[in-house]
Amino acid sequence: MRSSSTLARVLTVVIAVLVTPIATGVLSAGGYPWLIEFSSYGVPGISRLILPALLQLLAIALLVGVVLTGLWSSAGLIAVGALSVVPLVYALFPALLLETYRLLARVLPREWIDGLSFGIPLAVFPVLGMMGVVLAIVRRRPESTGAGWSVAGLIGAPALLAVGAILLSWGIGRGQLIALQQFRFDFAPDAAAAVIGGLVFVLASIGATRWSSFALVLPALALLLVSLLFVVPATSHVLFSALPIEMSRAASTLLLIGAGTAVAFLYLAFTAVLLRVRAQSRRWSPATQPDASAAQPYPPAPHVTPYPPAAPPYPPAAPPAS
Repeated sequence: MRSSSTLARVLTVVIAVLVTPIATGVLSAGGYPWLIEFSSYGVPGISRLILPALLQLLAIALLVGVVLTGLWSSAGLIAVGALSVVPLVYALFPALLLETYRLLARVLPREWIDGLSFGIPLAVFPVLGMMGVVLAIVRRRPESTGAGWSVAGLIGAPALLAVGAILLSWGIGRGQLIALQQFRFDFAPDAAAAVIGGLVFVLASIGATRWSSFALVLPALALLLVSLLFVVPATSHVLFSALPIEMSRAASTLLLIGAGTAVAFLYLAFTAVLLRVRAQSRRWSPATQPDASAAQPYPPAPHVTPYPPAAPPYPPAAPPAS
């Protein structure tokens, strides 16, 4: 195992901690017009969505770049995971979010702050942090865990992610519903339990890549498909009405604003990074290195000239008497 250098760790932490919040802000700014257009129950103006779509693509490219820093070191992704504490606290205590909204509105664009209330950082930061944890584990233990664990990861990851997404979106939507409609900004136990439980399931689905590197490919494709369905007017309104009010508020918002598409590309980029890191770690792992002592035979013994035969005694013995 070849560990990352100190310089690589520092650079990845600086890049990830700076770029990730900016990328989520740009994603929110680009997705907000989509949310307005599709929430009006009219025909969306495609021409008005060109620039927002470009902003979304830029944000996704920045987030994918953060995942690619995992090729150098896992430290940057883990540092972003540590930042998850901030959006998690806001999701559990809406009153703090309201006060922060008033303070940040003086220095940041409104669309960026709306992304915090919509739950974009909560959908992105923990995912990146768990990716860093998996990469750190694989760097130290790159050995294969067997076909059984690989199949379990391929099956378990989509199921865990589905349950986690449902709980997380319901919890976020429940908290927003209580705060905005009932004007209750206190701690809501049911919403908090759903948010925490959803995060646990989502992180567990990413952790399954420890045993199966391709465990997130199917969830990524499913997210892309669902995101596409939500931006088609013929299906978006039907899907909105089919969901509970808590989920329709949070899940539809996150999908329309581009968080689902961004996470899907993060999954695909992480799969490529994980395969590369696993291959490199196996190459440098002591368990896969050939035994030098067994591979190289001992050098042949040098030729030793035998000692000459012993000389006859001197003087020669007298012949026996006849």
